[in-house]
Amino acid sequence: MNTNNLKYLVPNSFTALSLILGLSALHLINLGNFYLAAWLIGFAMVCDFLDGKFARILNAQSKFGAQFDTLSDFVTFGVAPGFLAYSSLLNELSYVGAAVSIFYVFCGGYRLVRFTLKNKTTSKKQPFIGLPIPAAAGMIASFIIFNSYFNDSKIIIDLLIISTFLVSILMISKIEYLPLEKGKKLSKESKFFIFLAIISVILAIEFSYFIFIIWMLIYIIYGVVRQILLTINSRTSNINK
Repeated sequence: MNTNNLKYLVPNSFTALSLILGLSALHLINLGNFYLAAWLIGFAMVCDFLDGKFARILNAQSKFGAQFDTLSDFVTFGVAPGFLAYSSLLNELSYVGAAVSIFYVFCGGYRLVRFTLKNKTTSKKQPFIGLPIPAAAGMIASFIIFNSYFNDSKIIIDLLIISTFLVSILMISKIEYLPLEKGKKLSKESKFFIFLAIISVILAIEFSYFIFIIWMLIYIIYGVVRQILLTINSRTSNINK
């Protein structure tokens, strides 16, 4: 094997691990172990961050890696969370729960295809258009984890179906979410959210896993608020002109 090609193994290995975690989550969902399946999706989010990070550090970006990453993301952050949401709680809502779960998977696939096609036309690092699918998956996984520590499943079901529908809409929206890294360096947003993630883990161990939902909400709402402020500033600038 060409030694120059070895560098591609690092990011692709993280992508493969993310895919394996997603497939394992599907298996656990089928067995009824929703709690562990949700955690595997969470671990896959870390792998998804690392594959892109190492690809840029090692200058190991490739067409194969991009397509492989898309496949992995669709299975792990599209199919698995949709199946998890329905199998664990939303099946209580019959056809409505099934429809929302399928809608989530469809929106996730659409979001990934749009992202892949956009990246083919430009190599410049640009804002994400629509909520990134790992964040949407993290929101669903957070609810399932929290449900293990909460007695009133009726409230969780209502919150989960609303959240699943909303993150689905946000994925196919035109709302911009800044990348958590710029090239090989971490952006200010990335440092903030990594710090927030560490604090969330510490608080979750000491208090409640509800903190994970709060962390995901902060990231999701951040993009919406940022878009509103950008729109207001743009309109204000046009009026002043």
